[in-house]
Amino acid sequence: MAYISLLALFLTVTNLIPLSAVGFVPIVFCSWRFFGRTYPAFIAPLTLFTLFATVSTLLYDPRSFLEFDFYRRDGNFFISYAPIFAGCLYTHRWDLNKVLRAFFVFAVIINLPVYAYYILENGLLAIFAHAEDSFGSYFIARNAAGGFFAMLFCLGVACYLQRRSRLVLALLAVNALMLFSTYSRGSLLGVAVLLPYLYFGRKRWMLATMIAGILAASIGMAIYNTEPTVNYMGYTFTIQNQDAKVANLSIRYEWLWPRALTYFEQSPIIGLGFGSFDDHIGSVVSYFHLFGVPSDITVEHSDSHAHNSFLNILAELGIVGLALMLSFFWKLIEWSKQGAAAAALIGGGQNFAAFRFVEISSVCLLVMAGTEHRLVSPSNVLILTLVISLLLAARAVSAVALVPQPQESVAARQPH
Repeated sequence: MAYISLLALFLTVTNLIPLSAVGFVPIVFCSWRFFGRTYPAFIAPLTLFTLFATVSTLLYDPRSFLEFDFYRRDGNFFISYAPIFAGCLYTHRWDLNKVLRAFFVFAVIINLPVYAYYILENGLLAIFAHAEDSFGSYFIARNAAGGFFAMLFCLGVACYLQRRSRLVLALLAVNALMLFSTYSRGSLLGVAVLLPYLYFGRKRWMLATMIAGILAASIGMAIYNTEPTVNYMGYTFTIQNQDAKVANLSIRYEWLWPRALTYFEQSPIIGLGFGSFDDHIGSVVSYFHLFGVPSDITVEHSDSHAHNSFLNILAELGIVGLALMLSFFWKLIEWSKQGAAAAALIGGGQNFAAFRFVEISSVCLLVMAGTEHRLVSPSNVLILTLVISLLLAARAVSAVALVPQPQESVAARQPH
């Protein structure tokens, strides 16, 4: 089963053929192994969020579970996060430092031919003249490519922190150029925020301030751009600017974000229903302005999202859904920080790169989620969840991360 997760990890370099989704397979064959085991603290909010999203879908549109497009678009959360649960069901004895270093080298090198062709055809600065001439690599959308290269950059940084290497440093530079050429500004912002987070010591207060700031800015921008005369439940935004990047910003700030805020206001506690954001909702029955029940629904499974993961979750799952998702990442980052510290001090460095990658890529993902559809997008999330899966399956290392060893036992191992 571990080889399935490993294969899925190496296939995250593209979504043209979505075989990277096979990371859920151990759940199908070994689900009985869930019972009788202990798990890290982040599993609880993730499980509750999964159950909440499942119940919300069953109440809103149960037929969605039988449709492929649901898992590809509105319900891609289930595909993106299933590998974490799968990691609870198998074991392996690999040194993930070596595995992830090999994957990082592979992922950059396999992109070199298409990137060299892109540079020869367009030049390095073509994106400033024509924004649509950006680098997409083996991905359908430029934002998908940008998100992947941002997460890959986090992996390269983690590998370099584990062991200084000129090869990794050179590939990091190439990776950065590829990310730049995608012209995905949300992805570039994620990496830009990540660097001071690392430099100033990865403090919890920094993380809390960052999340609070993103949430406040998102809601504030949505309120500022909301027009009281516009019916955002049915209104369709018309693009006025011919510049593709400016038009994308206008769509988000002037329509998608106010629309998400309107959805949230209809049912602030539990949202209007998982996958509902891109649907046509004819009417909503409100109960005490806390819960809303939509009716006269035309369901569409499309790529139309709020382009802000926090607002999208608020719209579909309300405060409860967002609180569970943020709790998951809060606990995940703390777990990975402790895991990296334990691996460095008493684990001989084994799996240090994996733990550090989970931490810094989670921070990067949270930042990117403020301007893009990132927290559930497989092109962005699968590389993270598959590494978490492999970490959970490395039982001995996970145990060290979760149960700190007594100081005297550490001292006893020191040479005299």
